[in-house]
Amino acid sequence: MRTMRFLSIAVIAAMAWTGCQKHDPQPRNPDNTGGQGGQGGQGGQETTLTLNERTDWKVNYLGRGIYTADGSGDCIERFTFTYTGNVYFIVRFLTPEDLAAVYAGKVADFFQDQVTALVNANEKFYEDIDNVFDASLRGEVDFDMLIHGGYTGYLIEVGKDGKATGNYAKASFTVLEEDPTEDFARWCGDWHVADGYVGYDIKISGAEANWLYYIDGWETGPAVSEQMNMDRDWIYARYRNKDKNLYFYGQYLMSYYEESLGTDVDEMFVGTYLTSTSDKNGEVDVEGADARYDIAHTEGSGDAVTIVPESFTFENNGFEATYHSMRYSRFCYDEQNWAHYNNSGVPSLPLTMTRLPGTKASAAPVVRKATKATVRRYQPKRHVEQKAKAFRQ
Repeated sequence: MRTMRFLSIAVIAAMAWTGCQKHDPQPRNPDNTGGQGGQGGQGGQETTLTLNERTDWKVNYLGRGIYTADGSGDCIERFTFTYTGNVYFIVRFLTPEDLAAVYAGKVADFFQDQVTALVNANEKFYEDIDNVFDASLRGEVDFDMLIHGGYTGYLIEVGKDGKATGNYAKASFTVLEEDPTEDFARWCGDWHVADGYVGYDIKISGAEANWLYYIDGWETGPAVSEQMNMDRDWIYARYRNKDKNLYFYGQYLMSYYEESLGTDVDEMFVGTYLTSTSDKNGEVDVEGADARYDIAHTEGSGDAVTIVPESFTFENNGFEATYHSMRYSRFCYDEQNWAHYNNSGVPSLPLTMTRLPGTKASAAPVVRKATKATVRRYQPKRHVEQKAKAFRQ
C-alpha cells in the first residue's frame, strides 16, 4: 500500500529499457526476503524501536457497512480514531497468527517494517513525505473490507522524519465472514482469457465473499517465455455490487532484492496504454504505478464474457487514454525505470473470457501462506469515491 492518505501516487514512466531489460531476471526470489522496505535486505537490521501504548488514544471498530457516496454499494469497514495533537499516522491491521509467524511476535518489527516500506516506496516514486501520512483521522473513517478473521488494528504514529515514534494505540476485533451471493460465486472457477492470438488459463477463487477474488495463472502457458509463479504472483480482483462484474486493477505485489539486477525492485501488476506509433513495433507502452486503479472489467453473462478496458484522463493536459493491456512489471530503483517480465506474451484488451469445460464456480475462500509480502498486500486502503484515474507526467 502506497500511502495512508491514499492519494494517487501515479507515476508515468516510459520504459527506459537501458538497465532492467538487459538482465536475465531468473532465478527469481521465491519469497519476499530481500531488499527495501524493511523486508530484510542484505543482512537485515536490529529493531531499536521502544513502544509506548497510549491508553488515552483509541481505535474503535464500528463494524461493516455499505458505502453509498459513489453509488457503488461497496462493503467497507468503519473505524473511529481518537488521539491528541496534530501528528502523523498510518493505520495497519494484523492477525495474531501473522504476528507470530511473520514477525516472531514482535510488534516493533511489524511497525518498522510497515513504516520503512511506506517511506522507501514513496521516496522512490517522487512523493513528498508530508503527503505520505495522515493527520486527519479523527472521527469516522471508512476502509476497504478486511479478509474475515480476528485482528488487532494499530494506529501508528510517524514522525516528520518518516520514522515510527513508538507511540501507538490498538484495538482487537473480529470481522465476520459473509455468505457468498450467487452473483459473486459465478465468477469463480477456471477460465481461458485471450485476444485471439495470446491467452492464458486462469483460476478465479474466493478471497472474501462478495468483495475480493484471487486470480492465479496470469502470464502462464505456452505463449509466455517466463512463467509466473502461482504460489507467489497471484493477484487480486474486485467484485462490484453496482454492476455485479469482476474488476482487474493495478496493485503492488512485493519488494525484493534482485541479484541479477543488483538492485531493489518493486513488483506490481499494472495497466499499459499506447502513447505513439514512433518505434519500430508501432507502439510504446508506458505505465502507471499507483496502487489499486481499475484497469479492466468483465461484461456479459453466462460462460463467455468480454473483458473491456477502462479509460482515464491525464491531469496536466486532459489527454484521454484507454488501457491496452495488463501485465506484471518491475520498477528498478537504481535505474528509475520499468521492465516487463514477458515482452511478447501479453494479450491486448479487450479480451474474451470463456469458462473451461467441466469447471464449476466455488466461492470457498483460499488460504494463502503469510509472508511479509502478503501482510503488506492484505492491508486495506482508506475507502474513497471511485474516480477516473488521473495520472501525473
